[in-house]
Amino acid sequence: MKSPSVVTLKTRTSLVLVAGIAIREVFSFWTGHPFDFELWVRTGFWVAHGVSPYGVLGPVPGLSFSYIFSASGESTIAYLPFWPLLLGGIYDLYSLVGGGDRFVYYFLLKQPEILGDVLLGYFISRCVKAVRPDFANKALALWLMSPFTIIISGIWGMFDSLAMLPVVMALDSKKESTSALLEGLAIWIKSIPLVFAVPIAFSGQNKLRNLAYAILLPVAATLATIVILRWPVATAFATLQSTVGKGGQSLSAVGFAYYLIEFNAIGPVSSLELYAVRYVWIPAELIAIYLGYRWYGYSTRRGLVQSLLLCTITFLLFKAQVNEQYGIYVLALALVDLSWNPSRKWLYVSLTAADMTFLLVNNVFLVRFLSPVYPDWSLTEAMLSRMMGPWTLRLELASSIAFVLLNVVYFVLIFRSRSSVPQRTT
Repeated sequence: MKSPSVVTLKTRTSLVLVAGIAIREVFSFWTGHPFDFELWVRTGFWVAHGVSPYGVLGPVPGLSFSYIFSASGESTIAYLPFWPLLLGGIYDLYSLVGGGDRFVYYFLLKQPEILGDVLLGYFISRCVKAVRPDFANKALALWLMSPFTIIISGIWGMFDSLAMLPVVMALDSKKESTSALLEGLAIWIKSIPLVFAVPIAFSGQNKLRNLAYAILLPVAATLATIVILRWPVATAFATLQSTVGKGGQSLSAVGFAYYLIEFNAIGPVSSLELYAVRYVWIPAELIAIYLGYRWYGYSTRRGLVQSLLLCTITFLLFKAQVNEQYGIYVLALALVDLSWNPSRKWLYVSLTAADMTFLLVNNVFLVRFLSPVYPDWSLTEAMLSRMMGPWTLRLELASSIAFVLLNVVYFVLIFRSRSSVPQRTT
């Protein structure tokens, strides 16, 4: 017979999970980002009708709610085929059960993001439970009740939690081949987890085999999809490559250059300088992978988490464009990190607050997320922007600086605690 305390803990876990799902579902069918979520609406329809997602995708009569894309471009997906294939499958499901109601389609489109976010919170709590059982439910509540994660998945409709889910599942897996395949799945969902490939693959005995699994799975799946569905190869790879060096005003240290340009603090930037700014994150990541191996190794769970944090922090600091949803990657790992370093809770909370502030200001106090039900959202947004004046850009820059400094502090703390970690096993 189970003790009352065990039953109580399981009940609390269930209640937190149900509450986390419910609060996201409340917002799921009538909110969405006018750029990203509208793009999901279009992609699902056109992929289901046999059109390649790697090209200009026109609005869908009766389903589209935003028309902010130019006639010649921008309305195209720049992800590996997993996401457009999933969206196409969702449209097929909608065509069977939707009854022509666009809000049913919106609801269905939000389910992968919501499910991924809730499951990510659950697997974070599982990782925490292995080290600090008393903190597991608190970690779950911190994730699922966070306004930031609720907005990203349930309101915005971004799927970064779905991409981070296999990474955290890999941490929880006892089989190295399974961990490598989960990492490969994470990369196929969204390419950002590529920065975790070497640490996760090298955490086992069969390092090169694991790395091959992690890399070949998304590569083979991508090539097979493009060939079988006869999507234009050149267009697909040109679209995917465009995201590698994408830059702009963002939460990264490198992104400061774009703010300086906006404030007229620096003059014209040469093409060589611009190239360096956009691609400096790649050598920086290689250095972070090496430092993680030297400082911690990858053979212990704690060491692996510290190494993954180093990779994530470096990516956030040096990628030319870091959007708000990228905070999911560092926050998920930071919550697992609290298992061993509970004194870093202030850092988790502060990173969340800085990212949340940037999200609120950059999205003009969330007005644009009402676009599926509020056609005049852009007029209201323009009015608020005029009222804010130059303070919009200043607050963006301030929250970006705070986010960068907090990541630097995290990097330093990881460096300072390296001697307290058990040596690597051979």
